Amino acid sequence: MKKIFAFVILICFSFQFKGAAKNIEQKIGIKEISLSSPDSRVKFTLSLGESLSYYVKYDNTQLMDSSPLGIDREDEAFSSNLQFISKSEVLLIDEQYELKSGKRLLCHNWANEQTYRFENSNGKVVELILRVYNDGVAFRYRFPDESTKFYKITKENTGFKFFTDGKAWIHPYDWRSNKSPCYEQYCQSNIAIGTNSPNAQGWAYPMLFNTKNHWIMVTEAALDDTYCATHVKSDKSGLYTVVFAAKEEVAIPDDPEPMSQLPWASPWRVIIIGDQLADIIETSIIQNLNPPSVIEDTDWIKPGRAAFSWWSDQPSTYDYEEQIKYIDFAADMGWEYILIDAGWHKMTDNELDYIMAYAQYKEVGVWLWYKSGLAEEDRPNTFWDVMSDPQRRKEQYDKIAKWGVKGIKFDFFDSDKQGVIELYKEFLEEAMERKLMVTFHGCTLPRGWERTYPNLMTMEAVSGSEKFTSQYGCNQAPAHNATIPFTRNVVGSMDYAPLTFSNKIYDGVESQNITTYGHQLALSVVFESGIQHFADNRMVYAGLQAEVLDFLKKVPTAWDDTKLVCGYPGDYVVIARRKGNDWYIGGINGNNTEREIKLDLSFLPENCKIRIINDTGERGNFIVKDEEYKGSLSILLKPYGGFTINTLEGVSGLSSQERTLKKIGILNTYPNPSNAGESVSVRLDIEPQLLDNASIEIFNISGINVKKTPLTGKLTSVTMPYNPGIYVFRAKVGNLVDTKLHVVK
Repeated sequence: MKKIFAFVILICFSFQFKGAAKNIEQKIGIKEISLSSPDSRVKFTLSLGESLSYYVKYDNTQLMDSSPLGIDREDEAFSSNLQFISKSEVLLIDEQYELKSGKRLLCHNWANEQTYRFENSNGKVVELILRVYNDGVAFRYRFPDESTKFYKITKENTGFKFFTDGKAWIHPYDWRSNKSPCYEQYCQSNIAIGTNSPNAQGWAYPMLFNTKNHWIMVTEAALDDTYCATHVKSDKSGLYTVVFAAKEEVAIPDDPEPMSQLPWASPWRVIIIGDQLADIIETSIIQNLNPPSVIEDTDWIKPGRAAFSWWSDQPSTYDYEEQIKYIDFAADMGWEYILIDAGWHKMTDNELDYIMAYAQYKEVGVWLWYKSGLAEEDRPNTFWDVMSDPQRRKEQYDKIAKWGVKGIKFDFFDSDKQGVIELYKEFLEEAMERKLMVTFHGCTLPRGWERTYPNLMTMEAVSGSEKFTSQYGCNQAPAHNATIPFTRNVVGSMDYAPLTFSNKIYDGVESQNITTYGHQLALSVVFESGIQHFADNRMVYAGLQAEVLDFLKKVPTAWDDTKLVCGYPGDYVVIARRKGNDWYIGGINGNNTEREIKLDLSFLPENCKIRIINDTGERGNFIVKDEEYKGSLSILLKPYGGFTINTLEGVSGLSSQERTLKKIGILNTYPNPSNAGESVSVRLDIEPQLLDNASIEIFNISGINVKKTPLTGKLTSVTMPYNPGIYVFRAKVGNLVDTKLHVVK
C-alpha cells in the first residue's frame, strides 16, 4: 500500500539526560510523568512508585481514576518493585496512509510517543510505550532483551478504572460450549459502571462509557501471533482488568497464556476519548496503531457488494441452477460478487467449473465458504477439516485460484487463544500470496489488521442477521442495530449481512421481522463493511420499488469520509458517508415510537439535489422524494423505521413494465443440460406485443456469438449442433437483457 508521506520530529523534554542522570525524576522526587496529545487536550499521567499506575485527563477534566499497570512472566515479575530507569525523547508521529476499505480510506496517524524503561529487583527490563492522540491514548509493554528461548506471560495487571457516576454499554464475552468466543452477545446498555457481566467470563471489547460528560471507549489493537486476544473482568469499584482467553475454549487444547521469544511486545491497550459520540464513531486510532501494509500492489483488492442465497435458502448453496440465477442477479444489480456459502462443496466438479466460468463471463466475482478446520477431530480428512492441514490447504488454494475465485470466507474459529490468532495470520498471508481477499466469520473482534493485510475485507464478531432464526433475535434487532454503530462497528468492518426485508424461516418456523423496510435499507449505510453480504432472496430484492433498486445498485461499501449526524446508543442513529462527491445518509429508529428528528447536514454542498427514501407506514412500501437541500431538514422516523438520503445529479429508474420483467425473469431453456445435436426449447415469458422487439442470441463462454435465432413465438425450438460445453442464451426485450446459462453434454 502506498504511503503518502511520513515524517518524524524529535522533541526533547526538559530533564531528559543520559547516563548517570537518566533516572533524574526519582532523584529529585518527581512522582509523575505526563505526556499530552499534539493538540494538548488529552493528557496521560504515569504515576511512579513500586507499582505503576496511570490516569487520563481531557481538557483538564480527569476521566479515569488511578488505574493499575504491570505484566508478569513465568520467570520474572514486572508488576511491583519496579525502578524507573529512563525515558526516551518524545517522538511526534505524523503520517498519512491509505486503506482499501473502512470508514475512511485516507487516514492521518498523528500522535506523541514516548517510551519509559523500568527494571525489576533482578535487573530485568520492561518498557512501557505510550502514544497520546488527539482522540485518545494507547500503551503497550515491551521486553527489549533478545533471546531465542520461549517465555510465558502468566498475568497482565492492566486495568481501566472509571468513576462510577456514569453509564456503560458493553457486550458480554460470549461463552458457548463449542463455539466460543464469537462476540455475538447483545449489548448490556446504559448500565452502571462497575456492573458485573452476566457471564462468568466477563466483558468483551469494545467497552463504551459515558462519564463526566465525556465518551470513552476501551479496546485493544495490533494483536499479532505472539499474544492471545484478551477481554476484561470488572468489579463494583469501576475497575476493568485485562484477562486472557479462557482455558475452556475448546478449539485447541493449548494453555491460554501467551508465549514468545524476545524481544516481545504486547498488543496496544487503547482508550478512545471525546466530548461527543462523533469522536468515538469517527476515530481511526485502531488502524493507526497497526503496522503498515505488507502488500505493495493492492489493485486486485476490491471492496464491494455480494449476493448470497444461504440466509434465505440454505440448501440452495449446492443448487447449481440457483447459483447461476444469483450470478445473473448480481450482474443485473452491478454488484461485484456472489458468496456461495456452506454446502457448495456438494456440487459436482463439472457444475462448479460451469459456475466459475459463467461468473467470469458475467464479470461477477465469486467468494467461497470454508470452515477454519478447528475442532473437527470427529470429521478427519473431510471437507470440514481441510483447512487445518497446510498441505491440503495449499491444494484448495491452488484449485480455487484456477477457478478465478476472488475471496474466501473462513468460519468457526471458536477461541481467542494464541494458537488461533496465529491461524488468522497464516490465512491472511497465504491468501495474500494468491491474491485472494478474506472474510473472517465466527471470529474474534477486529483489531486493525486491515491496515497490515488490506486483503482482509470484513469480520463478523457481531450478532447479525443469522440470529433471525428465532423471534427473540428478531425482537432484539431494532435496539441492537441502533447500538452497534456506537460499539462493535467503531473498531472495524462488520459482517452483519443486512438488508433482510423478509421473514426468516428456520426448521419450518417463521420469525417475524419487526423492523421496517426503511430500517433495513438504511443498514446498507449505517453499517460499515468492506464486503456487504446482502442476505435476502434475490426475488425479494427484484420486487422492490425502482428507486430503491437504483439506490442498491449505487451504494458503495468503501468510504472517503464518515460522520455521525446524530444519535444515542440503542435509541437511534443517523450516519453520513461520502464516496467521492456523493453522500449517502442512513438513519434507523431503535424504538417502537415514532419520532421526528432535525438533521444538521451542513457538510452537504449548498443547494444540492437529494433523494429521500422513507417508510410509508405500510410494510414493503416507500415514500421517495427528490428535493433541493436548503440548509435544514426534518425526518419522521416510523417505529422501528429508517430512511436513506443520497445526493444525486439526476433521477433514473426502470419503467413499470421493465420492473415486472426483471422481477419474474423472462428466459428459460429446457432440457438443461442437453445433448449435442439435441433440440432445445427456448421460452420467452413476455407479452405477445413485445415479441416484435425481442431477440435471442447464443454465445459460447468466451463471449463469441455462435448463433442468432429468430423468434417463432413465446416458445422457439433451437438445435444445438455444438461441441459439449457452456453456452449463454441472451434475450433482449427493449432495454432489458436476460441471460441463461445452458450446458451441452
